[in-house]
Amino acid sequence: MHRLPLIGLAVSLSLLTPVSPARATNDYFLPGDAFFPSRLILKNLKEQEQGAEPVYYYNYVCEYAFCGYAGYSQLKLHKQNSELAKNIRKAYSLIRERQPIRLQRKNNVKFTRPEDLRNLDNYYETNGLSIFFYNADHVWQNWKIAIKYNENWREEMKKFVNTGSYCAFVKTPDALKQSLEQGMNVPPLNVQLPEADIKTGKRIDTPLIPKGPLKALILFDDNYKQYYDMKGGKVLLEVTNKGITAYIIHRRQWKKYNDVYGNKN
Repeated sequence: MHRLPLIGLAVSLSLLTPVSPARATNDYFLPGDAFFPSRLILKNLKEQEQGAEPVYYYNYVCEYAFCGYAGYSQLKLHKQNSELAKNIRKAYSLIRERQPIRLQRKNNVKFTRPEDLRNLDNYYETNGLSIFFYNADHVWQNWKIAIKYNENWREEMKKFVNTGSYCAFVKTPDALKQSLEQGMNVPPLNVQLPEADIKTGKRIDTPLIPKGPLKALILFDDNYKQYYDMKGGKVLLEVTNKGITAYIIHRRQWKKYNDVYGNKN
């Protein structure tokens, strides 16, 4: 098993400033979405080492809305994706070799013992990594990153709330248009919905279960629009049950990193 290092907790001066936890609202995963987005943080990944079926929580990126909640908030990886989960933890460590973890102290936390400084429960990880789970056979290079491609989102949202805002990772008119118009050409994430009653304005926290193998894309930063616009030099890791591959945008195309720069560290 690949075990995550504690990554030296070289914590910046931001430790001196408490922050409040982020909150989420409105639409989570809706049936028809092409991916399930989550966020990788060291605390959760180390906890996953102790369990055979890790759970990932929806990464909500929009501002507050007052329409209640809609959709499914969790995804659980079963045995058929056990190697994927291990490789995700390994990929996180690889990225942290280049992008060290940044932590901020939680409100009202006091460091009274030396070990308190190394306790991840006392911090928020402010530079967690965006991860997108797709079907294993999804050829993501032919499509845009972080676009849900769900033409039926309104109908799915109405099962939870009468009105609601659509949370998009890329909020330009062109991106929203592509998501709707090309949705029928991109298969939705193949998951089993939990047997849970839908209650008005309430999200469902019982995990989704993949029906088949998945793959994951881990971005090196959260500038989703730059990935959408195919800005040169943007990098991501493709993680599968078989391994990890780095890709880079080169001349407005996705190329394997090693094909462009060779096998360099």
